[in-house]
Amino acid sequence: MTKVVLIQPYYENIWEAIGLGFIGAYLRKHFTGDLDLSFFQGNFDTDEEIIAGCLGADVVGFSCPSPAYPHALRLAKSIKLINPDTRTVFGGWHPTALPEVAEEKYIDQIVLGEGEISFLDVVNGNTDPVVQGIKPQMDELPWPDRKLIKNYRTVDLCESMNGLRIGSFQCNRVCPVNCSFCAERIVTGRFNKQLNPIRSRSVDELCDEIESVIEELNLNYFKFVDATFDISADLVIRFCKEKIKRGITTPWECLIHASFATEEMFEWLKKSNCNQVNVGCESGSDKILRDVGKGLKITTIARVFKWAKKYNIERRGFFLLGMPNETREDIFSTEKLIDEIDPDVVGFTILCPYPGTDHYDPSIHKDVDWEKADEYSNDFWSTEHNTNIELKAWQAYFKTKYDLLLCERQEDSSQSGGFGDMREEVL
Repeated sequence: MTKVVLIQPYYENIWEAIGLGFIGAYLRKHFTGDLDLSFFQGNFDTDEEIIAGCLGADVVGFSCPSPAYPHALRLAKSIKLINPDTRTVFGGWHPTALPEVAEEKYIDQIVLGEGEISFLDVVNGNTDPVVQGIKPQMDELPWPDRKLIKNYRTVDLCESMNGLRIGSFQCNRVCPVNCSFCAERIVTGRFNKQLNPIRSRSVDELCDEIESVIEELNLNYFKFVDATFDISADLVIRFCKEKIKRGITTPWECLIHASFATEEMFEWLKKSNCNQVNVGCESGSDKILRDVGKGLKITTIARVFKWAKKYNIERRGFFLLGMPNETREDIFSTEKLIDEIDPDVVGFTILCPYPGTDHYDPSIHKDVDWEKADEYSNDFWSTEHNTNIELKAWQAYFKTKYDLLLCERQEDSSQSGGFGDMREEVL
């Protein structure tokens, strides 16, 4: 009997362990021996429970975005001290971006990139310190093993927080855009039409899974975890038509890139009961959008928000503060754009130079405590034009302003707000 444990370490922002669900499902399908496979998640399981669950394990696999890496390393140390023969295997964004972590005392192996095929190789006996991931075709993968990853826990948590039983699905791998602040390409590779094209699931197979999981977990809402769901308007429309054809009435949402959207796409989004589109706007300055490598202009953002409003689809905008060349005037332009597009929900983050992004500098960021730094808050990022304190002040100002506007909208208030004075006070 081969005992394998998969672990999603603690990170304050909880999400479904879909990646480990894919790895676990692939392992169950293709491993030819007797397999004892289990899963732990740091947001729900204590360190003591996780360590106890790893007793006698042959292989323990950790999924590591940068903020979760320190916790994973502590767990690996405890596991190895109890049983030095257990192989600890790290995968995900952080070890892929920084393969030198393979030299850490309590890490036996790392998997670079996508892990389904390569982790099976590890369980079958590959002991190489660095194992290169292999890119699978999406329809070749079994559905994520949601029983293994105890998906009911995140669904129950969502219901307790907002009354919705929300599940997540993945349609595509490889993002067609290479934004400077994003590490997505580290795992799936930089998009290239011939050498590394986008890999998508068929809409039939995707809808099969959605129908199954809606019934299994009693979902009343779902979303996509794809960095860019609308890799093409055609794919989105085909999905919407298939969802309608099958009578899947469950509302849903997705993250889209404004440049790939069309008005026809929004017509079908509405017909298929899409409740919300989430748009990475980032900035109201075309100069900053060019710096980011977003492949986007503010006129395109405005057009997409107009279409979504026309079809009565809620609109969420994500904005990023702290690009190296961003001036106060650029930030004023962001405020102007937000006021123009009038999103239903809006979020503000500060650039975080994660390993794998264009902004990571090992000479500066090598010793960052990633447990205490993410895109929501960090104490070190600053630019030539804005100190860290100033960036946080802008973030606080925007959050306060648009939270108040949302409250006023919900209360149908006619009060003016006085945000010009607030801006001066905060900054």
